[in-house]
Amino acid sequence: MADKEHKKVIIKKVKKGGHGGAHGGSWKVAYADFVTAMMAFFLVMWLVNSVTVEKREQIAQYFQSFSLIDTGGRPGLIPATDLSQVAQENNPPNIVEPISENPASPAKEKSEAEKAAEAIKEAIEAKTPDMKDQIIVKTEADKVIVEVTDDAKGKPLFALGKSDLTQDAKRALAAAAPPISKAGKGKLTIEGHTDAYTYAGERFTNWELSTDRASAARRELEKAGVSPDSVGVVAGYAATRPFVPDNVYDPKNRRIRLVMEVPQPPKEAGSDSGAKAKTAEAKGKPNIFDKPQEPPAPPVSPIPKEKREILDQQIERLYDESIKGKQ
Repeated sequence: MADKEHKKVIIKKVKKGGHGGAHGGSWKVAYADFVTAMMAFFLVMWLVNSVTVEKREQIAQYFQSFSLIDTGGRPGLIPATDLSQVAQENNPPNIVEPISENPASPAKEKSEAEKAAEAIKEAIEAKTPDMKDQIIVKTEADKVIVEVTDDAKGKPLFALGKSDLTQDAKRALAAAAPPISKAGKGKLTIEGHTDAYTYAGERFTNWELSTDRASAARRELEKAGVSPDSVGVVAGYAATRPFVPDNVYDPKNRRIRLVMEVPQPPKEAGSDSGAKAKTAEAKGKPNIFDKPQEPPAPPVSPIPKEKREILDQQIERLYDESIKGKQ
């Protein structure tokens, strides 16, 4: 009995793991406050960037004279009506406009080839209006193509079976020569084409005839002002490339074809941004490609140490109260 009375009884208490520390939910409250503070910070930055320099100076002066211990009651704040007015008056204008039902498409700048083709058409209509149906001017990429065709009912370009140019053909080439000489920055190709009628003998064929006619056109163009150095190719294609494929005997297949290269000039560096900047300025909108040229904001003096300590205490007190309220 004595041994039993002197036995010590040891009671072990096992503490169960709680939900504090990293496994608790207090970090969520801190994270939510951090996100709220960041949202408020970016909102303040947006409002500051939206106001004018004068308003910024007024706000800076307000915070310089701000005091938490003023006896005159609550410090003066900017009225809510003034803030709404600032947001409405000083917000940057919308860059994206609402889409209208029938928006006007911007005018496309003409290429050098299109400008040269228009100049040739104007010269032909002014000097040879009676042959406008026999002269076709078109563009393909950076090339201007002039087709001077024959017409059995109109004005032939050559004597039958010969390479001698008629007066009408000389007038047509003389009208097209000045704009070709002015706009031609690449090589000029002069082609001769015939119809599918053949000669009885084998010594002189449509190949020789088309080549001779192309050479005759070259000489006439050079007389009218086209530089010999600008001519790159003079060739005859006989009847292999008809103007009217469905009828190889059509008189329009007898023609002179001029192909002039008009390459687009290289764009200067920054030309796109400069053009867009001019367009934006013309429409009265801010230039989004350059930084705004605003005068530097006046320097703001730091908050005095005494006020900063009081402000920190107030912030800590408000934070503690928010934590207790959420718990």
